[in-house]
Parts: sequence; C-alpha cells; structure tokens
Amino acid sequence: MNGPLAQFVALTCHANAVLRGHSLPPFFPGNSTCRFCDWVKFVTVSKPIFGKARETPVADNPNDWFQNLKTAGILGIRLSCTPQNDPGISDRMSSAFVGGGGSWAMEAFQDRAKSAIWLSRWQVWNQNAPERRIWRVDYGRVSEASPRAAGNASLELARNRFRSALAEIHAFSEKHGCGGFTACFSRAMETLDSDGVKRHGYHQDLAVDGVVSSLAEGLLDAAQSAWVFGGMGSWNDMGFEGADQREYDRVSQQLFTALNDTIQIAANASCAARAT
Repeated sequence: MNGPLAQFVALTCHANAVLRGHSLPPFFPGNSTCRFCDWVKFVTVSKPIFGKARETPVADNPNDWFQNLKTAGILGIRLSCTPQNDPGISDRMSSAFVGGGGSWAMEAFQDRAKSAIWLSRWQVWNQNAPERRIWRVDYGRVSEASPRAAGNASLELARNRFRSALAEIHAFSEKHGCGGFTACFSRAMETLDSDGVKRHGYHQDLAVDGVVSSLAEGLLDAAQSAWVFGGMGSWNDMGFEGADQREYDRVSQQLFTALNDTIQIAANASCAARAT
C-alpha cells in the first residue's frame, strides 16, 4: 500500500489501541509510516459561508490526538474508502498519486452522536529536507455524519476473497512473464498461506500487539506485498492486446477491490466498539 494509506491504517489501529486502554510510545517520528514526514498534525476545518476555510489546531502529534479522542469520549475509529468514480481516470489508475485511489477517511464515533470525519493532506515542504522528511501531513476534521453500520465483516471471508484474487492475477502475471510482479503476488500468497507467520511488508508496526489478531496483521502485511498499483513502472503501466488486455483489466480491478476491502476490514478489526 502507498504511504498515505499505510499511515491511515497505522493511525486507525493505534488510536483504537489507546481507546482500549493501551499506553503507547510516541507514534511520531518513530512509526515507519512517518519515516519521510516532517510533521503529522491534526486540525479542525471550518468553512464559513463567505471566505476561506479556517483551520483550528487540535493536536501537534498523533499521541496528543489519541488522548484528545479519549477525552472527547470517542468510542472507536473506523477506516473507510469511498470510490471517487472520476470519469477521466479509474480509482485503480489514480491510486499512484497522492489523494487518488478513492477517498480514504477515518470516522471517529461516539455513543448516540454524529461521527467526526478526518481526511488527510500531504504536502511537500522541502525536497531537500534533512533525513528526507519532505512531507508535512495534516489531518483535518472536516465534517460530521451519521454513524455507518459497522457490519459483521469477516476476516476469514476477506482473506478468502483476497487469496482468490491473488491466485488469478498471479497466474496471469506468470503466464506473461511479469517476473517482479509475479514475485510480489507470490510473497502475498505466502503470507496468507502461512497464517501471517511469513511476513514481507516494509511496515511491521501498523498495528499494536494484542489489539488485532494474527490474521488481521497477516492481511495487512500481505496487502503491502500485493500493492503494485503505484509509482513509475507499476503494474498499472502495462498494456496487452485483445483478450489479454481484457483479462488484465479484470484481474487488476478484482485485486484492487479486494485490497481496499481487506485493508479496511483488517484495520477496523482493531476497533472494539460499535456505533449505535
């Protein structure tokens, strides 16, 4: 998964850990999803009828935000992705860009109250920043919404759908000699088939020990290996002819959908509370 999405996942899992009573070390700058960040801050965004939107500081770092959520009586955080459905470019193709790939958000919900919706904004402040910390990240509380039903999303069902999508795209990749990508899909399947024991993802600190199951952790790890949709020379940059192109589009979209579903379900497994 790309950097902004990985950080969304990590914040969701760590926030839920604090809301469940865990004490955590500083998230910033130590968490792997902050490796290239100069800051990670939180603000409330208000839009008057006239004039520009105003931003009011909430927390200067993730740990202060976690405590702010607890003080405010937040019961849990859920990660969600809303398709953008841009007619000019699919979410799968736009996922290579910051802000693309669907609209990801964190929903903070309370008992019998509207949920606060948090979005992210990543900005490059200095291409030559020390330690390559070129990004300044702001999370904005942008709106309130009625809590959405949490549902009974099954980790096992998510795993099975993810594994099936991987098998099909792996077969296509192997057939067409896409070596590096075939290896990515193989690593993801190895993680799933080992019940998360064999891990390959760069981010090994997305979740907090004891907060999610080993299956959920394995799904998040496999999702990192299988995320081939971003950057130069990505899976999205390939093209084929005729029936092969149609099959390529089908298995690619199938995996992209399975990944988005799996990431949400696995991250939200960290949330013990349910909205009412």
